[in-house]
Amino acid sequence: MKLPILKIAELTGIHRDTISKRLADVPFEAGKKGAKLYSSEDALAAIYKTDSLEAARAEQARTAAQLNAIRAEDLRKTRIPIATVLQAHDEILQAIAATLKAAKGKLLTQDLINDIFDKFRSIPAKLKWGS
Repeated sequence: MKLPILKIAELTGIHRDTISKRLADVPFEAGKKGAKLYSSEDALAAIYKTDSLEAARAEQARTAAQLNAIRAEDLRKTRIPIATVLQAHDEILQAIAATLKAAKGKLLTQDLINDIFDKFRSIPAKLKWGS
């Protein structure tokens, strides 16, 4: 299979500049828009500096596993657990319902409207966004 440098970098998790340096002596075919297309077998062997395709594939699998672990860790740090979101959502809706029930039959004042919007504005703090 023939692949360009950017695709090889994406698949291996190695920076494209590093890939480019390691493939400097590897023959390539010209692709669209000047892209250099490398044989995946030759590219893996040069990138992982091995003489065997099997060793190169094993090293690529190891680095892919490391990259996946890093991505999963980053994802865990950025996702808010659904239980936390549902709890905050329920608390906000209950607080708004209580405010509206307490104001039943009364004029909807600017203070009451601001109080309701303040409850919505408190959501990021409850979800600990940005921390």
